Amino acid sequence: MIESMFDWLLEPSNRTHYVYWVTSLLVAVIWGLFSWQTRSGYLKELLSRKYWFNRSTGQDYFLMFFNRGLFFLLGIPWLILTLDISLLTLDFWRLFGSVQANPIEGPLVISLYTFVLFILDDFSRYGLHRLMHRYDFLWRIHQVHHSASTLTPLTTLRLHPLESIFYSIRSSLVHGLCIGSGFFFLGYQPDSWQLWGASIWIIVFNALGANLRHSQIPLQYGKFEKLFISPSQHQAHHGVTSMRCNYGSFLSIWDRLGNSWRSGTLGYQLPKQPQPLLKQLLLQHIHWK
Repeated sequence: MIESMFDWLLEPSNRTHYVYWVTSLLVAVIWGLFSWQTRSGYLKELLSRKYWFNRSTGQDYFLMFFNRGLFFLLGIPWLILTLDISLLTLDFWRLFGSVQANPIEGPLVISLYTFVLFILDDFSRYGLHRLMHRYDFLWRIHQVHHSASTLTPLTTLRLHPLESIFYSIRSSLVHGLCIGSGFFFLGYQPDSWQLWGASIWIIVFNALGANLRHSQIPLQYGKFEKLFISPSQHQAHHGVTSMRCNYGSFLSIWDRLGNSWRSGTLGYQLPKQPQPLLKQLLLQHIHWK
């Protein structure tokens, strides 16, 4: 029970793993050193008590533990769902032929599988996120995340329970499809390049400051912003007047293809105060202005 309540801090595949807190702080300090006089205020706020303890962050903490406690009580078997989807995928491909007789292995295959899994995972995140903003019922669920008036790394866990379920189903679908397809075309279940049990792509991205996406540190990636979603781009996404942009999670190419990409230089304003949490959980529409 205790381990499941704190998996957000202990699971390397989660952005809020304790190692990424340290690396994100280092990235923020390095960013501040380039113009300490103008940026030291951001870093001081990051370490202030008022930043971490207010009405908005209080809701973050509650939802973080509430969702984990709820999922623990429900005992939702996400691993079994993933395996079922992989078997259904394998059965589908068998309609067109037999499983690869001679397994194809080697570093090149593992690299390709890791890359394909990362691309499909990131694209599906972008697609679901965009749908959450497009349809009223889904938006009433997702608005819980956007009602934060203070962005901290834990805001990434500020989710309505239904949204947590949607994203877990999305993850099972993507991984199940890849596992089933890999077994059919490669003759075995391929492993992805992993470190500490998490994809190397995820670890690298998280270690380079992904936690700063939900913070007041407006870090930009310069020319690389056209390829990767920077913290500044995602902060702009949280603006009350600029929410229909930068839906991507890791890559910004989906937003560029979908005409929803905006530079990290876009100004934004967060909600002044979060709405009552019960009102949000009951899916009542929030008036932002």
